[in-house]
Amino acid sequence: MGDLRSILRENLTGAWQVMLGRPDGLSRLDTSLEGFWRSFAAVILVVPFAVLAVSSDAMLSAAEGLDVPPMTGRTFTLQGIAILCDWFAFPLVFAIIAPPFGLSSRYVPFIVTRNWAAVIIGAMVGVIPALHIVGIIPTALVPVFLLIAIAVALRFSYVVARITLAVSMGMALPIVLLELLLSLTIWSIFDGFI
Repeated sequence: MGDLRSILRENLTGAWQVMLGRPDGLSRLDTSLEGFWRSFAAVILVVPFAVLAVSSDAMLSAAEGLDVPPMTGRTFTLQGIAILCDWFAFPLVFAIIAPPFGLSSRYVPFIVTRNWAAVIIGAMVGVIPALHIVGIIPTALVPVFLLIAIAVALRFSYVVARITLAVSMGMALPIVLLELLLSLTIWSIFDGFI
């Protein structure tokens, strides 16, 4: 357990430093092949924030008088599959597009940082649905707070891309937008089945 705590602490600290624009944070991340595969397990830490978002979204839909699908085993299963598809889709797509742009050597550090940074970003964004669920943030203000949180999350994703890939702003922005569009596409597809 101590080893797991150490792994989490080092990787999350390294990702946070990179998110703050400090390239030396990369030295705290485990960018070995084992560390690369282990970073994908960070999705387990993201799932609780996704559950909060789904619950808050159901409350928002209900407040607007929209049909809210019942929380059945099928619904949870589809949302779980959507989370996994969202989690793995970008690394797969980026593995294909990285070589033509000469980014293959930076692929592993980028994906490792991206995966651990997603936990921190998920926690920051997850505060909003959590506060909405307990009644601290009124329903009318949730979209405003979420928009601000998404803007901050995109900024952090941009910094991660710039530092780990060592690319210009002109290269980092399309990468961040690609991940966003891919995520939105995946969730819109699954929303049609839920």
